[in-house]
Amino acid sequence: MKPSEFWMLAWEQAFFTDRRTGDDTAEERFWLDNAASFDERHPLAPYTEPLMNAVFEHLSPGDHLLEIGAGTGGFTRLMAPHVGSISIVEPSAAMYAVFKNNWARLPYPLPHVYAEKWEELQGASADIVFAANAMYRIRDMKDSLLRMNRTASRRVFLVQSVGRPFAGPLAVTLEGRTEERTRASVLSDILTELGLEHRCELFPVQRKNGMVHDVALIHWQPGRS
Repeated sequence: MKPSEFWMLAWEQAFFTDRRTGDDTAEERFWLDNAASFDERHPLAPYTEPLMNAVFEHLSPGDHLLEIGAGTGGFTRLMAPHVGSISIVEPSAAMYAVFKNNWARLPYPLPHVYAEKWEELQGASADIVFAANAMYRIRDMKDSLLRMNRTASRRVFLVQSVGRPFAGPLAVTLEGRTEERTRASVLSDILTELGLEHRCELFPVQRKNGMVHDVALIHWQPGRS
């Protein structure tokens, strides 16, 4: 089974146990209850200094950054001093409300927002495309990675937590046997399937509760696949 097929089948099987996977109403209902407390309970961005330093090395003051699934803006706020302008893709109204409230304390213009899903966005372009733990609801990851590759002119960055409880694996059950693979490894393998040369680096991160786990930084220079 190709990595892109594994991702899609895992998504389809997950939908039966977690309606948020493919139900937009269930997803928004979840964030209505949890967006306001997200930065207090589950922050990742403040603990990723070595990883983000590796990202900053590739950013320039004149860059236009497009962030997919910006959420409450934890990573957006870290990157703002390093780029010229920012657009975000954030389909959750609840999350974007928290984003705007957080951004009001910063000396930067409010980023332009595309209030829609990445898979449905048309016509966007940027120097840099960035996404952190934002791929869990995407069914066709092959198409989405190709979209990122077309959208960015200089670099694409994907940040993906590895390991429970912060990022459960993808699981596919066939003929009574279940195979589990980390999202980061499947993302990397899909890029290889597409012929896109990339780097996948793991950074140990200690979270607010003291737990240590790896976070993957997958990045590449856009090119033809």
